This record gives sequence, structure tokens and C-alpha cells, in this order.
Amino acid sequence: MKIEVWTWGTGGPFGRELGVGPNRRRRGHTATSIVIPDGAAGGAAGAHILVDVGAPSVERMIEAGVSPPDLVFLTHSHFDHLSDLDRLANSRMRGLMVRAGVKDFERALKLFGPLPVIGTEDCLHHPEDGARARFGYLGGLVSWRPLSGYDVWQRVRRPDGALSPEGSQRDGLSLAGAPRRSGGAIEGASPERSGLPHTGGFFPFEVKALPVHHSKHAPGSCLFLFRLSLGYVGSPGGDGPRFRNFVISGDYKSMEEWVIESPDLRDPACLVLDTNTIKASGDYHASLEENRSLIDRWTSGEEEVLVLLNHLSGFGDFRKGFYDHVPDDEDWRAAAGFATKPKVTVKIAEDGECHRI
Repeated sequence: MKIEVWTWGTGGPFGRELGVGPNRRRRGHTATSIVIPDGAAGGAAGAHILVDVGAPSVERMIEAGVSPPDLVFLTHSHFDHLSDLDRLANSRMRGLMVRAGVKDFERALKLFGPLPVIGTEDCLHHPEDGARARFGYLGGLVSWRPLSGYDVWQRVRRPDGALSPEGSQRDGLSLAGAPRRSGGAIEGASPERSGLPHTGGFFPFEVKALPVHHSKHAPGSCLFLFRLSLGYVGSPGGDGPRFRNFVISGDYKSMEEWVIESPDLRDPACLVLDTNTIKASGDYHASLEENRSLIDRWTSGEEEVLVLLNHLSGFGDFRKGFYDHVPDDEDWRAAAGFATKPKVTVKIAEDGECHRI
């Protein structure tokens, strides 16, 4: 049983250029899911993690038949990473109501609870540029859950998204035999609360945020690492679970050297990288040329690593004279065909695509 990585939206913040004609593929705003099937992570109940909520990710999930996210993680609060948050919060609640036959909205809010939205303190609560300042009107449809800090592994409690204290609950990561919903009831809640996914204990992963530099209007920008148990070292039950990290970068121009040197970024199972241009060095985003050095530093050639180049634009390549047009799919594929270390696969991320790891 494999972990699924879905790239719902893979385009830049402004999309295609008006008046030029549809000469390039339409790409949505950024949104990436990690879907953990039941039993895939050390025998635990599964989970759907959504990182950023760019439009039209909700419609793409519906069309793909993917269950609603259990949790949302925000890398930063720019509009192209939040443009479907309103739709997601409302669509999730309406779906729960339809499935459970509940028609009273206030009762539904009490029964099903809010969608947990997790990010750094500034990303969520900055008074001007934070997500809550822009989406406070969602009220009880979401709950805002700030991480305690950077470079700290944390656990997330089912189903409310509360974050564990630093350093606690590490011994239960595999969650084999984790408590599950019995008869649709949430532990400690009314038996009527029946429309939610598995509950009890913690979600089957740890999460850590590392800071990145993006723009002054994106306070608390970060990349996320998710640590999952993928099978066992040696025979099952012998040498213990084998952990791999999944890394999703969000937008960044640069990172501190201590972040780049983090051992947790070495040989991830999947690495989703902001790659806004092919050659042009921009003010707020990384280029493929810049990312090639990170890919080389973060991979050893001894582990299977899937690298997905995400948040594609290329307008900067045209503006700075590297191309006489905005790079199209053929240009991007050609640029991504550079030589890598063994076992490292680099791909252009595509909207609505699923990778099983």
C-alpha cells in the first residue's frame, strides 16, 4: 500500500498572459495533497494532508474522487495559496451534512467541528498579512492552529488538529493499532457526530516547519516536512519501522544555510519544490537553475527520491531575455531533463496528477 502525492495546482500566481492566446497549458494555483491510506503508515488509520489551498483544488478533488482533507497546512498567506480556502471550508461542511442527512447548519457545526488549518504563528495571525485576517469571516468552519516554532517535530491530534507539546508522543509515531472510530462516534463527543474520518490518538505522521525567505508580505513563510513510517527495516516487526520524509517547499527565494544543511532534508521520499522560472533569478521565487544545486545537496543517490518541480511560471525567463516567449511545456520538460544522481527522478508537476510512493 503506497502513499499518494497529488498535485492539484502547479502554476504561478498570475497564470497565463491576456491577449497572447492559449499557447500554454492552464495551471491552477498551488495545492498539494499527501494521502495516507489506512494501514500504510505503520498500520495506522489513514489521513489526507493538504498543503496550501489554491483554486481550483476543491473541484479537482471532487473529480478525482478523493476524500476531503483532514488537515490543511499553509506555507504562507499569499492569495494564490489560499484562493480555495473559502470553498474548501464550505464544501467540506456541506458534504458532511449531505452524507449524514443533517440539514441544520448550526447543528452541523457542533456535530462535525471545524477544519484545522495549521501554519506558523505569523502566517496565521499576522494582523495585516495573516490568513486569519483575510478569512476570519469563516468563523466556526475552520480552526487556526499555529505551530509552536521552527525546526521542531510535532504531532497532530485527531480530529481537532491540536498540536502536541514539543518532544512529546514521539514513541507512538507508527500508531499500529491506533484507536479508530467505532460506529461513527467521536471519542468524548456526542454519538451523533458521525460524519468525520477515523479519530482517536494522533495522525500517523510528524510535521516540522523550516523558515524560508519569500517576501515581506508573506510573514512566517516556511517549508514543511512530514515524517511517515513506510514499512519496516528488515522483516516486519523485526528492526522497527522505516521512516521517510516528504518535503513541500511553498514559495521561497532563499534559505538560511542552517536550513539547507538540515539532515531532515536529506533523501526525502518526495520533494516538491517552488520552481517559478527555468533560468531567471527572481526577487521572490527560486529558479530551476538554483534548485539544481539543492537537489544535488539533498540527494545521495542511495535512496529513491521523487522531485516534483512546482509553481511554474516562466514569465521571468521571457522578461530577462532567456527566451523569446514564455516557456511552454516542451521548454520545461527539456530543462528538467538534466542528469541526476542514481535513484533520483525529476519531473514537472502537473495539475490533478497522482504519484504513488
